[in-house]
Amino acid sequence: MERHVQQGDDTDDHAANHPAGGSSGNRRAHPRLRIGLHGPFRMLDAAGNRIELPSRKGMALIAMLALVPRHEHTRDWLRRMLWGRVDEEQAQASLRKELSRLRQRLESVAPDLVQARGRRVWLDAAAYDLMPAEPGQMLLEGLDIPGAEPFADWIAQQRADAPHRQPAGFSVPRAAASLAVLPFTNESGDSAADYLAAGIGDELAGRIAQLRWLKVIGSGDSFPIDGSEAALDAGRRLGAAFVFGGRLRKLGNGWQLAGRLIDTSDGSLMCAPSLDLANPQESNAFLPIIDQLVAMLAVQLDDAERDRAATLSSDALAVNDLIWRGRWHQNRLARPDLDAAAGYFDQARVAAPQSANAAIEWAQNFGYRLWSQRAGPDDIAAFGEAARRAVELDRRDGRAHMLVGIAEMWQRRMEPAETWLRQAVDLCPSLAMAHEQLGTLHLLAGRPAVAVDWLDTALRLSPHDFHRFFRHGELALAMLLQGEWEAAQRHASIATALQPGYWHAHVIVINALWRSGDGAGAAAALAALKAARPTFNIGHIDWIPFRSAVWNDWLKEPLAALRSD
Repeated sequence: MERHVQQGDDTDDHAANHPAGGSSGNRRAHPRLRIGLHGPFRMLDAAGNRIELPSRKGMALIAMLALVPRHEHTRDWLRRMLWGRVDEEQAQASLRKELSRLRQRLESVAPDLVQARGRRVWLDAAAYDLMPAEPGQMLLEGLDIPGAEPFADWIAQQRADAPHRQPAGFSVPRAAASLAVLPFTNESGDSAADYLAAGIGDELAGRIAQLRWLKVIGSGDSFPIDGSEAALDAGRRLGAAFVFGGRLRKLGNGWQLAGRLIDTSDGSLMCAPSLDLANPQESNAFLPIIDQLVAMLAVQLDDAERDRAATLSSDALAVNDLIWRGRWHQNRLARPDLDAAAGYFDQARVAAPQSANAAIEWAQNFGYRLWSQRAGPDDIAAFGEAARRAVELDRRDGRAHMLVGIAEMWQRRMEPAETWLRQAVDLCPSLAMAHEQLGTLHLLAGRPAVAVDWLDTALRLSPHDFHRFFRHGELALAMLLQGEWEAAQRHASIATALQPGYWHAHVIVINALWRSGDGAGAAAALAALKAARPTFNIGHIDWIPFRSAVWNDWLKEPLAALRSD
C-alpha cells in the first residue's frame, strides 16, 4: 500500500525502510558503529576512534532512539522532550535542523544510521552495536540539557528501570536528590488498619512531593515491592539516592508511626523517626504528624545533599550540584560564604534559566545578603521582583510564594505579605520556614500572642534544623512584648547559644533584664553583645520592619539608657 504523508508533517524522509524491516539492498556496506550509553555518551567508529557529535541535543536524540526496543520515536515526542518550551513551528524547525546536522556529521561513517519518514524517526539497528555497561556506570552520565525538563525526567525514569535491563548484580547509580517512599506496613495486629497504613504512605509521598526540590520515586502501592525485599535493595532497584520505609504500630493505648531513612549509596541509616499518634482512625488525625515527618526528612536530605556537593570537584558541577554547593555555603551565614553561595546560584541560573529551583535559591540568597546589609527600599523591592520571577517559573512551589511574602513584610505591607505566606503554607504544609515567617509577621504587626502559635508550629515541624536559632529569637521577642521577661531570656539564650553573633537575641536579653529591674545584668548583657558583634550599633534596631516605629524605639530604650549611664 502506498503511504501518503499528510500535509504539515515533517517529511525529510532520509530512507524508506521501516525500523523492523531490515536493510535495503542498495546501501553501501559500512562497518558497524559502537554507541556507549552508560557513563558519558560516546560513539566510536570501527577503528575505535571517537565520533564527536555536533551538539548535546544530537547526543540526546541518538540516545533516546537507541534505548527503545524498536529504536523509534515520533517527531512529536522528540520535540516535547528537547524543545518543549518553544512553539510548535519553531520546535519542528529545530528538530529538522538537528537531524540534518547529525546526518552530515555521520555521512562518511554511518550514512544510514538516522532514518526518518513522516512523523517517525528511528535508528537502523543494522548500523550499530550498543557497548556493554560496566558496574557502577551511570546511564548517560552528565548529559544535562538546560531548559529540557521532560528529557531530565525521562533520563531519571530510564535509570530507575535500568536494573530490569542489566545483568544480575548491576548496581544502579543513585539519582541525586531523589527519595523512594516504600509502601507502609501495618504492624498493629489489627487488619482493619491496613487501609490506614496504605493511606499514610500515599499521603507522605504526596506531601514530600510538595517540597518540589526533591524527586519522589514511587509512593504507596504505585510500584510492586516483594515482601521479602529489603528496603535498601528496593531503593537501589528504583535508582533512588535515599529510601524511606515506614510502619504503623500500636504503642500502649496509642499508636506510633515509625520509619527508617537509608542512604542507598552505602546503606547507612540516616535517621529512624518515631512519632506518636493519639488515634489515627479519626478523620485526618495523622496529617499534622505526616507534615512533621516530611519536615524532619527534608532536613536530613538537605544536609546529606549539601555535604555530598561540598566534596565534588568544582570543575564539572551539574546544575543541581551547583545549587547544593551554594546551599552548603549559605548555611554558614558569614558574609564571604553568602557571596560564594550567590556565585554558585548564579551559575545555576545561567546554565538552566528555566529552573525554578535555581531561581528560588538565588532569590533567597539575595534576601539573606540584604538582611545582613540592612539594605534600603530599592534593594528590597528588587528582592521581591526576583521572588515573583521564581513564582512564575513554578506556581506550585511554596518556597517562592514565601519569599514574595517576606519581601512584602520587609516593606511593611502586612496584608499582602500574609496572603503570600498563607499560600506558601497551603502549597507545602511542612515548610517550617513559612510558618516561622507568619509568626514574624504577627510580631511585626503587634500581635505577639498569635505569633507564638505559628512559631511553635515551626519548631514542632523541624526542631533541629538550621533556622531554629531564628525561631527561638522570635519567640523571645514574642515573650518580651508580652512582658514575660524570664521566658524572653530563656528563648534568647537558646538563640545566642546556637548563633553567638545574633544581635537581635542579645538586644532582647538586654531588654528583658533592664525591664525586670536588673540594670547590672543588662549592662553585662550589653558588653556581651559588643563582644559578640563589635560592629553592632543601636541604629541596627531601626531596620526591624515593625508596622509601627514605636516598637523600634521601645527596643532601643534600654541601650540608650545604659549608654548614657
